[in-house]
Amino acid sequence: MDFILSIIRILLAILSPLVVILFSILTLIQLRGAAGAPAETSETCLRCGKNLPGGEGQFHVTEAIGNARERAAKKQFSPTQTPILGSESHFICDSCAHRHLHIEILQQIALVLLYPLLLYGIIPLLGPSPYFSNFLVETLLVVLSLSSLISAFDLYRAVRQGKTPLDEVRDRVAINTRRKALGKKLSYYTRMGIKKIGS
Repeated sequence: MDFILSIIRILLAILSPLVVILFSILTLIQLRGAAGAPAETSETCLRCGKNLPGGEGQFHVTEAIGNARERAAKKQFSPTQTPILGSESHFICDSCAHRHLHIEILQQIALVLLYPLLLYGIIPLLGPSPYFSNFLVETLLVVLSLSSLISAFDLYRAVRQGKTPLDEVRDRVAINTRRKALGKKLSYYTRMGIKKIGS
């Protein structure tokens, strides 16, 4: 049992950060030189209000699909089975798109590095401690590590599959900006049909 736990720890604490960093580098390589068209005179960025080069951020909203139990009760397993309440398109400048992307990548790396930092940095310094060796704390860190890994892969895939590398990022910026006005009780989807969770 200890051997299996050691293998899981190595996979999540050492390999996960390396894979997240690799996906982040590949994402940045994919975005190298990516730029939008010059904005028209009257066109300003939804987020910063400036007239800079950019492109359209698009998304659609549906009724909140709820958690897995609620979806199963309604038999709604995909956004295509949920009526679209509306779609929006907003101009997002390159500067805001790149800033959002860099923040998202930094968050992914920070989350995935928490586990090895605790496991190989803080615990050995503090010695035996019932708080830091707590199973629940380690479980939380494992979940954060896995979610960061999934998020990094999702971002890389989205950047590769869009018509332009910045399409998905612009959609995410538009959703984050408009969510405040539209409300959090809706489900938001980018043009690729990826559900956007969180603010």
